[in-house]
Amino acid sequence: MAFGAKGMKGRQLIVVDVHTTGPSFEAHDVFELAAIDVDSGRAWDLALPIEARQLERADPTFLQLSGYHRRRLEEKAQQDLPAIDVELAALGDALAGNTLGGADPEIHAAFLSKLLHRHGVRARWHHLPADIAALTAGAHGISATNIPRLEVCCELWNVALPEFPSAMERAQAVADCFAAFDRSSGRESMMATLGRD
Repeated sequence: MAFGAKGMKGRQLIVVDVHTTGPSFEAHDVFELAAIDVDSGRAWDLALPIEARQLERADPTFLQLSGYHRRRLEEKAQQDLPAIDVELAALGDALAGNTLGGADPEIHAAFLSKLLHRHGVRARWHHLPADIAALTAGAHGISATNIPRLEVCCELWNVALPEFPSAMERAQAVADCFAAFDRSSGRESMMATLGRD
């Protein structure tokens, strides 16, 4: 029974959220990264340095909505800089073979893959991401052509989300939405039962 329980539990879920200088992972860059291993509780909350040329290409709306200047992320990036390589390597290890989850996980995965590559870390997560928006749509009978944004997902799952959230606040909200989804589907109680065997 122990083997069956492990198979049912499957891969670990690592929620990832990024703030970027624009919408294109090819032209723009990550300046804030948050990740949460929902099983262990391990979290990453990092600001990344942005060069002048990257800021010149940045979409001002993206910077404003993320609070890049308001939250002084340039200063936090300098504080986080000494630990960046170690933290990204640890995140890469945590993601290896596991499921990357989030709101817009494909886009965030593309940005994260680019960031990890720059720091010599391989992107080794499972090829199928977990999209809380798609799961929310299915759970609430929303059309597949009208997938809700994170703000709507949070309203539907009764999860708090600040008006201008940091990457970590978004990641925590996504993790809370996943937990609410599990409770609603009975998955949480099933996993607890399997874990006893």
